[in-house]
Amino acid sequence: MFKLNHISKTLLAATFTLSGGYASAAAFQLVEVSTSGLGRAYAGDAAIAENASVVAVNPALMTQFKRPEISVGAIYIDPDVNLKGTIHTPRGDVNADQKNIAPNAIIPNIYYIHPLNDRVAVGGGINVNYGLMTEFPDSYNAGFYAGKTDLTAINFNLSGAYRLNDNWSFGLGLNAVYADALIERNLGINSQNFPQLNLSNSTTAARLEGKEWGYGWNAGVVYEFNEDNRIGVAYHSHVDIDFKGDYSNQLPLVFNNIPQLVDLRATNGAVIPGQLTLKLPSYWEVAGYHKLTGKFAVHYSYKWTRWSRFQSLQATDSDGQTLFHKAEKFKDASRIALGVSYDVNDKLTLRTGIAYDETPVPENYFSISIPDADRTWYSVGATYQFTPNLSMDIAFTHLKASKNTFREQEPNKLPATFTASSTANLYGLALNYRF
Repeated sequence: MFKLNHISKTLLAATFTLSGGYASAAAFQLVEVSTSGLGRAYAGDAAIAENASVVAVNPALMTQFKRPEISVGAIYIDPDVNLKGTIHTPRGDVNADQKNIAPNAIIPNIYYIHPLNDRVAVGGGINVNYGLMTEFPDSYNAGFYAGKTDLTAINFNLSGAYRLNDNWSFGLGLNAVYADALIERNLGINSQNFPQLNLSNSTTAARLEGKEWGYGWNAGVVYEFNEDNRIGVAYHSHVDIDFKGDYSNQLPLVFNNIPQLVDLRATNGAVIPGQLTLKLPSYWEVAGYHKLTGKFAVHYSYKWTRWSRFQSLQATDSDGQTLFHKAEKFKDASRIALGVSYDVNDKLTLRTGIAYDETPVPENYFSISIPDADRTWYSVGATYQFTPNLSMDIAFTHLKASKNTFREQEPNKLPATFTASSTANLYGLALNYRF
């Protein structure tokens, strides 16, 4: 039987991208908050104060700025995600290969910092912490496992910071996340199980769309040993987004009389209210920055994300009846990064870094809707100072994910075996201006 309920997996999988894309950190988390950070694989992000993008990671770093500053940038993601798959049916195996399931993406960001005096600074920004888009053809044989997803979630942040003394600084921020979701799934070859109903591979098995706000907060602390050595700790709270939108499909109402399909609500084209809570996890990061010579600095980070609060997703109608349900069983996951930077002269700074992202998805819960795996980052970047007030950041990262072979199977659904391989190239560009 077909697997409708995988749309919940993809619903949580995607947030803010301009043109779709591929989640470049583990699961569906994005860390692309700045181009300067991209060039060092975001090593030291909670302790480095290079430009106004500190608003996105550790607001306590805003006390490092003596003049107002704005940063505007974008990161282009060019993914290559491919699947080799086989669906196991009573009539024999069916091909489920698919190439290029993740489109390219542009992820923009903008930040502003305004020092009020030597101790207090305020700032704000727009960026994204999560994002993914995957696209499969309507006629894809395994359309019941994955289809089309078009989701955006924009994070708006306002922050303040206070310098207690020469060593300690503290920051606090408020976040509003606007999410816009459109998800479709199709029957795939399961349509062949109902020849009398005139269904096809492209018959819509589920369509869910909605727009909603979610809210959270973040905080940070910085301790400066001296002007060349500091450590930072940053925390971002979880955000729950309670979608209340529209649900529909093209399945005949007779499907509602099949006891095995308890996780399905057929609507025969009618649109009904649907609701689903998208639980985005909290995370914290500890980082260090140490300028060892007048030109050379080393930086590092450890990030922990509380994915374990994300155990399942369930969509219901206005009466509480299940439209679909999916067990997730995520586990907590870590990210580590190490980088260095070198000031060639007063105008040019070079940087590089490497990072390792651990997937939070347990082995028995891998999915083609989120082709996740442990990932390694290889990054280089530079900053060029055109004038004392204007600078430009550029960066490049190659991301390599481990190849995964896994089986998707649930009661009353056709089992399938997949091998997912993925890489991505990321290109960043940003301008920074100090007023």
